[in-house]
Amino acid sequence: MKPFRFRSRKGDVRGGFSLVEATLSLGLMSCGFLILAPLLVMGLTTARLARDDRATAQIAQTLIEEAKQGTLAAGTAYLDLQGNPATSALAVYTAQTTFLPVTGSASLMQMTLRVIPLGAPDRARTYAVVLPASS
Repeated sequence: MKPFRFRSRKGDVRGGFSLVEATLSLGLMSCGFLILAPLLVMGLTTARLARDDRATAQIAQTLIEEAKQGTLAAGTAYLDLQGNPATSALAVYTAQTTFLPVTGSASLMQMTLRVIPLGAPDRARTYAVVLPASS
């Protein structure tokens, strides 16, 4: 059995990367990350907008069902992420409800519902529904 040598011979070829190769590879990787960073930001923004659209539609559907049952009053409601009633300090969405009689019909009411994500008033969604007037 031969003893292991720590010294290399003059003719041995050693593997590995040179400093120039390592620098070039790090430069290419950092350029790739800089190119992909805006895509990450755009993806996160799109995910937030999709969450707001889904939540506002779900909140509107819930409030319309409450209006059909006659348990919803006109005014402003503060809601959390799941659409449950919340205090104004903990609210993520506000819902503004108005009821108007339909012209020419005594038995129908028009409900207008505006759901607004807090912090993004430009993303407000408005829903209008015609309901039977409660007696």
